[in-house]
Amino acid sequence: MPTMMLQYKAAESGVSEVLSAVEAAFAALDARKPKGLVRFSYYRKPGTAEFVGLLELEAGVENPLFGIEAARALQATVSRVAVGAAPMPVPLELVAMHDPRR
Repeated sequence: MPTMMLQYKAAESGVSEVLSAVEAAFAALDARKPKGLVRFSYYRKPGTAEFVGLLELEAGVENPLFGIEAARALQATVSRVAVGAAPMPVPLELVAMHDPRR
């Protein structure tokens, strides 16, 4: 299963905008329940403007986020408020995982 990570620092003035865009994107995901999406999570380092998004997809599936307007709006928001160049997702290779729920 491919996993991608997006890590960036937002301008302080853009933090609330990112949080609103994340909320809207996740509401749209809950409503649409796109096929192929295993897990999508978004994190914020407490008290900072630093964010990390983790996206896990089923093997061989095209990223369904591109087909969801609110997810595209989140991407546009991140590009606009990120400090420096717009962040690019990077692939992660799973080394080990412990998940007692599985």
